[in-house]
This record gives sequence, structure tokens and C-alpha cells, in this order.
Amino acid sequence: MHPPHNQLSSFYTNHTLIFHHTFTMADNYPTYTRPTFDSICLTGLSKDELRDGLKGAVKEYRAHLKRVKKAQIKWLAKARAHEQAATLHPRDFGALETVPCMTATPMSGYREAIELGRVPEDPALLYAYLPTEIVQTCVDNRNLEAVPSTYFPGVVLAFELCPYNRWISPVSASYKYQQRQCSLVEREQMQSFLAIFPTDRFTAEEDGVWTRCITRGHFDIVAHGEMIWPSVPNPSDTEWPTATGWE
Repeated sequence: MHPPHNQLSSFYTNHTLIFHHTFTMADNYPTYTRPTFDSICLTGLSKDELRDGLKGAVKEYRAHLKRVKKAQIKWLAKARAHEQAATLHPRDFGALETVPCMTATPMSGYREAIELGRVPEDPALLYAYLPTEIVQTCVDNRNLEAVPSTYFPGVVLAFELCPYNRWISPVSASYKYQQRQCSLVEREQMQSFLAIFPTDRFTAEEDGVWTRCITRGHFDIVAHGEMIWPSVPNPSDTEWPTATGWE
């Protein structure tokens, strides 16, 4: 039964307000602010120093992940309190409830769990080798979205090949990309590295190559730095060439 005509305006206004209030309550989850991590710059370190530098960066990052986990727990408590107050069915927040995640927006998208022990190396990091300008943009933006498809062909490519490896060279680094059909990558572009931990969105492929199924989204960069390569040989040099890694 409808209310009298002279009460219709009040009736619909009140019910619209009730509907709006219900919608707002259901949608008004607390804001999540993920702690930020400043990538450790290791530019200038020699190969002999890089491994220790990376281990130090990992130690700082592990401390950061403790803060991330605390922030997740605090946010989840507020989210559950909101659900109870609004009589909402509890949402499944996936890995956010159990382990530190890369996720900056838990209300949307995938909750990406960080996996510290998957890579069989110490430190257990993965690396990408890129032009310095691209690496710096990734560091500044705290994501990998600035890397063009020349290097990340629809997926993130990262390698177990570490910057302190005795035999690493511009050729060996660029060849890792070329093996994945990134034929436009050249050795001269292997200027800097970024070091990251894999997440549950990474797949271990063959020959120490790892792929992440998307390139979007927040991503912590544990460390970065410029590579120190031997000097490029001078073509006019009349002496016999020596092994430099540029051949």
C-alpha cells in the first residue's frame, strides 16, 4: 500500500536516504595505507662488494615486510569490524590474511604474496638488466610499469643471473632476453640492474628465467645499481683484443 500523495515526496526521500546509507555502509571499508620501501642504491660497488650489499638490502627489506604484515593485520581488523557493523558477509582477502603482500589496494585485484625463499641462491633475489633511465623510473614509481615491451613482452622477465656473477657480461645479460624472443635488446642497453623478490605470480621457466604474468601494479624494488663493465674496446686499437664481455 502506497502512502498518501502528500507524503510521497517524504517517503521516497527517506527511502532513498536509507538506500544510500546502506550502500555507503557496505562500500565504506577502511583505507589501507601500505608502508613504502625505498630501494637500496648499490651503484659504485664492485662485484666483490655487491653480494654483501644485496644481503644488506635484503635484511632491510625483511624488516620492512614485518611493517607490511602489521599494517595488513591492523587493516583487516578494521575491515572485519566494519563488516560486523554493516552486517556484511566477511570477504575473502586471500593471502593478505596470512603473509606480507605486494598489494597496495586490497579491495580490488589479486592479493600478491611475496615469496622470500623460492630462488635457489643467497640472497634469493631475481634481477632485470635495463637502461639506467628505466631502472630509475621504476625505483621512483615503485612499480615495473615503465619497462617497455622490448624487455617485458607482456610479462615481467627476471633472471637468476646475478650482478656479482663472475662471468656476467653485457652479452650474457642481453642474451637472456634474446632467448625469450626479445630480439631488439642490445648489450649496450644492459646498463643497470634492479633486484626483486618473486611473488606467487611468478613462474620459474628454464635456464634461470622467471616470468610474472602481468607488468602492472605496485612492486617493491629491493635494490638497484649501475653495472660496472669493462671499457668498450676501441676499434682503432692495433693491439690484439682481450676478453671484455662485449664480444
